[in-house]
Amino acid sequence: MTKLKLFFLCIVCSGLIFGQSNSEIKKLEDFAKMYSVVRHFHPSDESANFNWDLFAMYGVEEILKTKNQKEFEIKIKELFLPLAPSVTYGKNEYQWDKTGTKPVYWVNKGLGNDSQKKTYDRKRKNVDSIDFNIGSIPIPQPFYTLKLSNNFSPIIPLIVYSKNNKTFPEGNLNGYQSLKSKTFDRNTALANMIIMWSGLRHFFPYQDEMKLDWDKILKEGLISAYQNKNEEENYFTLRKISHYFNDGHMWISYPDYFKLNYFSPGIKTRYMRTTKQLVVTKILGNNTELKKGDIITKIDDKNVESVIDSIKQYWSGSDHYNTQNAVKELFKGKENTAVSISLDNGNIVYLKRDFNTMNQTFFSYDNEIEMQELRNNVLYINLQNLKKITVESKIDYIKSFGKIIIDIRGYPKTSNGGVTAILATFFPDRNKVKFMSFPKIENPFYNDISYSNWKGWDFKKKEELNAKIVLLVNEGCGSFQESIAQYIKGNNYATLIGRPTGGVNGNINRRPLLNTMGYSFTGMKVRNPDGSLFHTIGVQPDIVVEDNLEDIKNGKDTFIEKAIDFLNMK
Repeated sequence: MTKLKLFFLCIVCSGLIFGQSNSEIKKLEDFAKMYSVVRHFHPSDESANFNWDLFAMYGVEEILKTKNQKEFEIKIKELFLPLAPSVTYGKNEYQWDKTGTKPVYWVNKGLGNDSQKKTYDRKRKNVDSIDFNIGSIPIPQPFYTLKLSNNFSPIIPLIVYSKNNKTFPEGNLNGYQSLKSKTFDRNTALANMIIMWSGLRHFFPYQDEMKLDWDKILKEGLISAYQNKNEEENYFTLRKISHYFNDGHMWISYPDYFKLNYFSPGIKTRYMRTTKQLVVTKILGNNTELKKGDIITKIDDKNVESVIDSIKQYWSGSDHYNTQNAVKELFKGKENTAVSISLDNGNIVYLKRDFNTMNQTFFSYDNEIEMQELRNNVLYINLQNLKKITVESKIDYIKSFGKIIIDIRGYPKTSNGGVTAILATFFPDRNKVKFMSFPKIENPFYNDISYSNWKGWDFKKKEELNAKIVLLVNEGCGSFQESIAQYIKGNNYATLIGRPTGGVNGNINRRPLLNTMGYSFTGMKVRNPDGSLFHTIGVQPDIVVEDNLEDIKNGKDTFIEKAIDFLNMK
């Protein structure tokens, strides 16, 4: 009988604990939604000039102190009154005296404020000078009724009014003057999740295409962040949540982790999709136990496929782009730690992580060629290495070739200026190719969206190039590389040979989080020039190429070989 009582007592206690946890998560979900709307759409002076990241951490701490719904509602009102004194609760909207006033509302060019890229910005109508052009500016609805749990419904003005150059009613931020960063704790972890979800919920540009379950994502993220004991766990929680968005620009930055864990042995590998083999392609240093073409079957006694899959769950992007990135991470770890590699011939090779992948050209470049004549009078141009001065000094040389390979499989150094130089010299925008646009986001939760005019690159004709051209692409191509491919393909300048690109384009938007972390995502909407879906699909090649094991063993580039064969076809 005693055992039976103890059994039921355990069930009751566990239920109470679980219920309390559920209650806390639900309150945090509601706080996150309130926070996101007021932060991004309520245009009071107090809201516009406030450290919302630190407030997220403080708000989490205060919300978790509440013991029931009544206390929660009181706390929400208390937290947001200094920032948004015109928010009401219940059925009645705030009544404005508009005599002698000007309407004030946010004009968003993507998710601005704190963006680390000037592409994105936000200004307040009738307060700031709006110096960016997104075409006609839509006016938001006057109020937004936010429906939270238990019929709690804050009514949040999206348009406020100013008199004598101040919005009213006036809030009081004195109680928040002491907000400051703290060492990592649970509140930090939860706040980082809320900050990231908040920005993505309203400004992620592929919500129509993806039909994301935002409530599920928020709940899962909060439950996981609630358990985070340190920054590294929080980093991986945020990375795992990012996987939902299939956005190759989405990344969690955490410099302290990168400094310690970005070391690798001096080898490069390629994953062959058709045969599902991981093949050694390049070796740095004096390793005599490996050679080009060796097939790796296990890493630290784990099957290669399972290791790749375990890494992919922390990447955001198309499946083929995630696979490419996972392969780059296979051997990374702490400096001078060991990793074992099992080969298909039965040999086991032990390597040391003694190269910093952040500093080594070896890990980022497939070749160091800038421009070179290949066999059969074919000119090879590698946009990753191409410099502006090279293009300008070799215009006649380039024009002398009737067969040209342009390679964009490596990410170009924009500081070199080579890409702009060669496009502006030889490839005018003859078909008026457009593929990129800013969503005009004036209302919460991605409602009533319109778009700026679709944009491309308006290069004019300078030099005539009479050549048969091949453009080399693969699944590692993303962002700027894909703009190049879309422009070249849309203008019918080249035959694309290789594999589908990553489907990542749209100008990255980098955002800060707490404790030196940050997140990024695609800020603009991109489509193919014909209007079809681009996100996660990428630019499709005209001729698909798969890697060839014998070519790898012999130090040949299969893509270049196929391109030469194509160019020499009669």
